[in-house]
Amino acid sequence: MNISFFWGALLLVDGVFGVDVNVSLSVMEGDSVTLKHHTVIPEDASAEWWFGDKPIAIKQAAGLFSTSKGDDVGFKDRLNLDTQTGSLTITNIRTEDTGDYKLQILGKKKTEPEIFRVIVRDVVKSLSVMVGDTVTLHTGVTDIQRDELIQWKSGVNGLNGDLTIRNIRRDQSGDYELEINTSSMILHRKLHIISGGMKNVSVKEGEYITLDTGLYKTQGFDQIIFKFKDYLIAEINKGNFGFVAHDTSAGGRFKDRLSMPPRHTASLSIHDSRITDSGDYLLNMISSTHTVQRTISVTVSDSGLSPGAIAGIVVAVLLVVLAVAGVIYHRWKRSLN
Repeated sequence: MNISFFWGALLLVDGVFGVDVNVSLSVMEGDSVTLKHHTVIPEDASAEWWFGDKPIAIKQAAGLFSTSKGDDVGFKDRLNLDTQTGSLTITNIRTEDTGDYKLQILGKKKTEPEIFRVIVRDVVKSLSVMVGDTVTLHTGVTDIQRDELIQWKSGVNGLNGDLTIRNIRRDQSGDYELEINTSSMILHRKLHIISGGMKNVSVKEGEYITLDTGLYKTQGFDQIIFKFKDYLIAEINKGNFGFVAHDTSAGGRFKDRLSMPPRHTASLSIHDSRITDSGDYLLNMISSTHTVQRTISVTVSDSGLSPGAIAGIVVAVLLVVLAVAGVIYHRWKRSLN
């Protein structure tokens, strides 16, 4: 199994920062993670788990075990110890739990400690999408071995375990749960999806078109791409919240008419809309953990009258008003005489 730094990275690393690390894991805040030890601990042996230089869980030779020491370093009610194998489970893991976890078996036979390096990332756990979006929840797994498991509550789609929901409906809102079970760890993850909203935009010619993502800045996404048909017309990148307008694309039809709305909303505005701007616009919102594809159908209708015609009507109305006022004034003067 190859797992990259997406949903549950599992890498073998040696000699990092002067410490011999057996297993390195990259997980998300809120995950439940089990650090596996496969052999049964002898009855006359004890086991100790350390977080950095602090003990957090102990299994004594007499069969007694305790995780109370973990309470003192921020793990209160979040540690579970398998009394047979010594595997340690950390529930609702936090970014401050990042660090090295060492398992030391103490018995008649000397054994080398096992060290797990755990990196906890703060990644969005709730995803708001629109009805009809295509949503892909990434595991990061590129190959699954026979003795390893990746399972979604709603089923697995594809050999890499990524779950894709096409044309999502309102009734598909809710929690999506992931389990990854490998030789070195068990990982449980939950993502909440909220589906709603509308995706059709209708404006009059000359008005603004806003392709709305519903996001403040990039809000959990690394990149947002806007396309008209097959043409890339704009993108927003997470790094410096940079906006790039490709307004010479699509034959230059959007030249000098693309901008990002104020107040750091990650959306696209098209100024001075034209009837030829009508069509389907594709939004591709990308992150390491999930991808959302959205199609927004835009209709630009004829405003009915040109600016010149409108100005002419206004002038004509003013002339009529002045004429009526003149007649009324003239009759009033005659009545006085």
